Amino acid sequence: MPRFNHLGTWQLFPLSDLLVEAVVCLGTGLAAAATATRFTSGRQAALAAVVAQLVLVLATLLLPDGLQLWPPTCGYGYWYEAHRFWLVMSPLPLLWLAAANRDVR
Repeated sequence: MPRFNHLGTWQLFPLSDLLVEAVVCLGTGLAAAATATRFTSGRQAALAAVVAQLVLVLATLLLPDGLQLWPPTCGYGYWYEAHRFWLVMSPLPLLWLAAANRDVR
């Protein structure tokens, strides 16, 4: 589904949708790192954060076709539904991050 920007020209990658994806991905990584540092420190915490984000990304590949977050080609697939899903899910990593950072001394 082609999108048009505020100037009325067609754009392949809608910036606002990509920013929502970035918030979810970065928020997930930060929340995983914050959670890992509550239980361990150093390299183990960093590795735990990377593994948590990798597992979540791999889990998205197992979603049914109607919910696929990584359409096979640009401009084809379920981009609108995928970005709507990213938008709905965007508060979750931020809430997770806030919970992981509570009572920090």
